[in-house]
Amino acid sequence: MSEAALSAEFLRSAICGMTTAVRINQGWEVTLPQVYHTGHAAMVVVAEVHDGFEVHDNAYAAMLVAQFGHSISTTAKVFIESAVSHYGCTLDGLKVFRRCVSADELALTMVLVGCASRLIADQTLSAERTPIFDFRTQLVTRVTEIVGSKRVRTNEEVQGHLGARYQVSAVVLDEEEKRPVAFVEPISGKDAVARRFKEFYDISKNASYEGIARVAVYDDSKGISGSDILLMQEVSNPVRFTDAPKRFAQWALQ
Repeated sequence: MSEAALSAEFLRSAICGMTTAVRINQGWEVTLPQVYHTGHAAMVVVAEVHDGFEVHDNAYAAMLVAQFGHSISTTAKVFIESAVSHYGCTLDGLKVFRRCVSADELALTMVLVGCASRLIADQTLSAERTPIFDFRTQLVTRVTEIVGSKRVRTNEEVQGHLGARYQVSAVVLDEEEKRPVAFVEPISGKDAVARRFKEFYDISKNASYEGIARVAVYDDSKGISGSDILLMQEVSNPVRFTDAPKRFAQWALQ
């Protein structure tokens, strides 16, 4: 897309495409348009409390640090406590949280918690260990570029046959921009297979979505096993990310 073709609609769609909200036992898990330098998206949990709302990162940054084999020293923790306070946040162990009274404050509160959570990982992990890579964002951006922003809806809520709700990363519409023709979801690694299988199986049993293609685009640089691909074939059409533009181009011509 050229600079001249940029529009407010496209830019809003691009940034909103990085955001999801899923209902969990603790409240709502929100994926923010922020990325740790490891490539993992920043996530926060929003929960209602008696005097308003509490937003926290569910100790995600601390778990990320542990995942990469690091630990946080006592000295580093003192520094981190001081640093996150600049965002109006506090630490409970290594969980970053902040409260607000009004729902109108939630957007800013989520952003601040996300920033504070990123600070923990940024201070502890080496930026050179892994490159910035957000597979979901790359996928949504590529679909939008090829099919067109008017024919792609991001984070569209759909319902499984037993009532569970899911937010599909990219819903591709027909040429009249009215009816969905495909649900597109990313599989960034082996850990995502079970979650996507459950989602697509549940959706496939809802008669309202009969005839809508379910496409699972997997990151072929991550070495996802053949057995996982075969499993996804039971509920979707698995497509390698390197081959995905050809599939998206077919929708663009429809």
